[in-house]
Amino acid sequence: MKRKIFREDIIKAGQDLMFLNGYNATGIKEITSEIGIPKGSFYNHFSSKEEFGLEVVQNYCNNGIAFYRRALLNDNPSPIDRLNKFFTEIIDNYNKLMNTNLGCIMSNFSAELGGANEAFRELLDKEFEECESVLLACLDEAQEKGEISGDLDTKLVGAFLLNSWHGAIVRMKSTGNTKPLEDFKSFIFQQLSN
Repeated sequence: MKRKIFREDIIKAGQDLMFLNGYNATGIKEITSEIGIPKGSFYNHFSSKEEFGLEVVQNYCNNGIAFYRRALLNDNPSPIDRLNKFFTEIIDNYNKLMNTNLGCIMSNFSAELGGANEAFRELLDKEFEECESVLLACLDEAQEKGEISGDLDTKLVGAFLLNSWHGAIVRMKSTGNTKPLEDFKSFIFQQLSN
C-alpha cells in the first residue's frame, strides 16, 4: 500500500531540489515526480509556485533559527564558547554531511530572487534580522560577562558576523571547500579576543 503524501513531504522534496538547482530552475513537475504524485496534487496544497517557494524558505528558516537559538542562547556559561562551537559545528557539517556547492537557501535565494521578487526579499530580510537578533543577544551576554570588549558596538558586530558569514558561504560555493568559512572564523575570533 502506497504511503499518503503530506504537505510536509512536498516541501521537503521541493527544498532538496531548490537547494540543488535553485528556485527558477526547479519546476513543479520535478517536485511532484520526485515524490511520485500527479502534478495536480501539488495544487491541492499550494496555489502557486511562489506560495510554495515562500513556504520552503519559511520552513528552512524556522529550522535554522531554532538551531541558532539552541546553539547560542543556552545554559553554557560562556557565550564566546557557544559562538565558537556554533560556527565550528556548521563548518564540520559542511565538511562531513553536506555538499559545499549547496551553500545556504537563504543566501542562494537572496542572490537569485532578492532583487526580482519583493515577497521573497521581504521574507528573507525578516529572517536574516531574526538570525542577527540571536547573534546580538549572545554578543551582549559576552560583553556583560567581560568576554569581549565593552567598547564594541555589539549591534554592529552582530550585523557584521551575519553578513560576513553569508558572504563566506557564497564564496564556499565557488571554492568547493570550507576554507572561506574557516578563514571567517579565524578572523572573527582573533578580533573578538583583542
